[in-house]
Amino acid sequence: MSFNLTKDQIEELQEAFRMYDLNDNGRISPHEMRLALISVGHENTESELYDLIGTVTVHRNADLSLPQFMQMMAPRMESVESEENLTKTFRLFDRDDDGYMTSQDVRAFMVMMGVGVSDTDIRDICREVDMDHDGRISLRDFLNFMHSPL
Repeated sequence: MSFNLTKDQIEELQEAFRMYDLNDNGRISPHEMRLALISVGHENTESELYDLIGTVTVHRNADLSLPQFMQMMAPRMESVESEENLTKTFRLFDRDDDGYMTSQDVRAFMVMMGVGVSDTDIRDICREVDMDHDGRISLRDFLNFMHSPL
């Protein structure tokens, strides 16, 4: 695999692949891929998503292997961690636009995306992202978490 990525970027993509392989089958479905893209600030239409998948596989609705995922995401790595994209992502979660994400915001987003998560999963996600441990997730918490090493 030669994608001109740094070791850290390769590790990030591998971790992202594992994180969004929700059914743990070693492949990412188009639905899982959409979640991964949204998490890094890329809001694609369904058509755009399938066109993107089609750049690395013959079948536009195919599940992606790790090498295909890396090939597709490598050109996008430069913008993945941009503060602007992360801020857009935060705003997707912050439904009432009060500057904070709550566990209810996280749950609503996951439900909207068709991802079933338990109360324990939501609590763990929020605890991990709430970097200052004040019981709510600010934009700064979110940015710090997203920029922290995996």
